[in-house]
Amino acid sequence: MAGTGPEPVQGYQGTRRSLWLAYALLLLAGLGAILMNLAQVLDSKQVYLREADKANANLAYSIAQHGQESIKEADIILGGLVNLLERGESSPETINQLLVTYKQRASQLAGLFVYDAEGRWLYYTNPPPANDANNSDRAYFQHHLHSVSRDTEVSNPIRSRSTGEWILPVSRRFNDKDGRFAGVVLATIRIDHFREFYKHFDMGVQGSLLVAMNDGTIVYRRPETSGATGESMAGSYMFQSDLKRSPVGLGASISVLDGVDRIYAYRALDHFPLVVAVSMSRQEVLAEWGRKTAVVACLVAMLVLALILVGGGLATRMRKRMAAAQSIARENRELFRLANRDSLTGISNRRQFDQALQVEYHRAATVGSPLALVMIDVDFFKAYNDRYGHQAGDVCLKAVGDVLRRFKVRAGDTVARYGGEEFAVLLPHTDVAGARLVAERIRQAVYEQGLVHSGNPFGVVTVSVGAHSEVPAQDDRPEHLLEQADAALYRAKSGGRNRVCLAEPTP
Repeated sequence: MAGTGPEPVQGYQGTRRSLWLAYALLLLAGLGAILMNLAQVLDSKQVYLREADKANANLAYSIAQHGQESIKEADIILGGLVNLLERGESSPETINQLLVTYKQRASQLAGLFVYDAEGRWLYYTNPPPANDANNSDRAYFQHHLHSVSRDTEVSNPIRSRSTGEWILPVSRRFNDKDGRFAGVVLATIRIDHFREFYKHFDMGVQGSLLVAMNDGTIVYRRPETSGATGESMAGSYMFQSDLKRSPVGLGASISVLDGVDRIYAYRALDHFPLVVAVSMSRQEVLAEWGRKTAVVACLVAMLVLALILVGGGLATRMRKRMAAAQSIARENRELFRLANRDSLTGISNRRQFDQALQVEYHRAATVGSPLALVMIDVDFFKAYNDRYGHQAGDVCLKAVGDVLRRFKVRAGDTVARYGGEEFAVLLPHTDVAGARLVAERIRQAVYEQGLVHSGNPFGVVTVSVGAHSEVPAQDDRPEHLLEQADAALYRAKSGGRNRVCLAEPTP
């Protein structure tokens, strides 16, 4: 009996130790959950900031390209005028008419002007404010008067003397036959041109967009409630520090104009003394992250409480992990689908086509069924791009992709963008006659869309189509089908385009 007394105490203490150990394990699990989610929250914050930086950088690039092209067009006009004036072969009426024509074709221009060596108005699209008007006091005129450089000068924005609106002067010097200064040609770009173009960009309530000279003088800024045209931002961190390190970059600072904390991307133009910057409010960028963080914090708190009080939180956490795994699996499936789609046309891309060709060719060789390939090429597409621009070219390719998508009626068919302006349609269980029928319908459907193409002899966008069908043997290669269809396409193009050709029979 004496040896039985301590046993219940020891058992109680062991149970209590086990209980405390269980609580400690639950507490450690809860703390681990908190720390893990805290790391995820901090990482997701950086993701939001990186996405904002990427969006800012892309938009800054687009705005810089727009500004570069706007000034470049004016520069090309000025170069032609300088050449015309220095040759001295045109009458005043011809020059005035040419100025009017140039202004009508370049919507960004407020006016075109020619001043003599004394600053008097020689030729102009907008009448002078007075008969004795003189522009020799303008900074751009003084620059060309005292500099022998023939380079284009882009000056700080000023008020136009002829219209009173804000303008960005772009000017060049021209000489007389002895090489002496003979005057200045000037193209003025409307500041409203930038306002009209940039008003559609969505940068949030407190975001901003800036076009400025490289000395900090504002050309245009949005919002216009602070920082008007002609004011200076030379004291900002971007001009004081960022631009001195690199002409292109990212940054974050509090605005000297309105005190808003923003993250921004900036880019200096390649050939002209301008800088563009796009910024978003840090508060707006992280607003959604803050809401999600609050939600996550509440969930973690509830999870920890459940772990401590019940211990059933572990099962709940496992279910959440399973749900997260399912979500990741769904996202992976969606990413796989996107990876096999052409981003412009929405049809299959080259990668998906190559995979489908390997699979269908092997299947056709195994069962002894015909496999057809139709290759399509947009006629004179380079001429279309050169004439109408790359955005119109993208619209053209989308239209052709839409036509091809309508002809995909079977689950096994593959419609893909093969590359550039070339498309492919893979047709299992289809003989030569079927391939020819599909090819001709595609050619006719593209033609009937009636997309205007003045560089095409037919006046509209057309396609050349090559088709081939074969029953593969076990030792044949898929490349043979490709080569035959491509050869047929070549014959269609060399035979006059807007036609369908079949591959030549092989011996």
